[in-house]
Amino acid sequence: MKTNSRIESQLKYIYRLQLIHLRLKYLNYIINIFTVFIIRFILFLKQKKRYLFFLTQRLKNNKKLLRSNSKLNIYKKKIIQLLKSLQKKLELDLEYHYISFLLKKRKALNKKKKMIIKSIKIKTIKQYLLIKDFIFKSKIINYKEIKEKLKKQLIFLKEIEKKIKKQINKNFLKRYKQILSISGIAVVPVYKKIPFGTYILITQQKYYELLERKKIIIEEISGRILIDFYLANKENNKMKKILFKF
Repeated sequence: MKTNSRIESQLKYIYRLQLIHLRLKYLNYIINIFTVFIIRFILFLKQKKRYLFFLTQRLKNNKKLLRSNSKLNIYKKKIIQLLKSLQKKLELDLEYHYISFLLKKRKALNKKKKMIIKSIKIKTIKQYLLIKDFIFKSKIINYKEIKEKLKKQLIFLKEIEKKIKKQINKNFLKRYKQILSISGIAVVPVYKKIPFGTYILITQQKYYELLERKKIIIEEISGRILIDFYLANKENNKMKKILFKF
């Protein structure tokens, strides 16, 4: 089957350009994900550290209150005094003070228990934050290495993109950009009369013309540029080394 070498080369270049654009889009997406990850993790650490600070301050305040609370000592002294000067008329007063003392003691013990639980919680959070911080720093080092590789690939692909654009007809390139801005995909391979993505059969005549590669075929519904599967597959294999060089 005879083909028009000029049209075929235009299809090749436009398809290569799309492969580069898709790869650039993916690389930028990965870089953005890493950036979002860093921002979110920094916010997460700040939030946890604020919570840790709040718990620590509360624990300190409770300890101070417990130390400054001399009521238990007062009740102890009163009971001792009452026991020393034990009289029948003071029995009720003694019982009252003794019960009050027990209640206060129970409250103090409960406070101590709560403080012990809070202390354990604070230690657990501190350990958790230390582990998370270590993991985060390790990921940052790894991320920086990956980011440098991705940036190198971006620069490399943009250089290739410039060279390919020079080989494409201006009107054809303009049409490609218009379709790309609308649908995100401008060039669609066709396999056995079925364009990828739309899955609506094209006519036998159009499919035959597509295989001839003598003119540019446009899909009627989406307006996308069509390329036969065999040519697209050949270009995919050629571009693998360029797209995944780093």
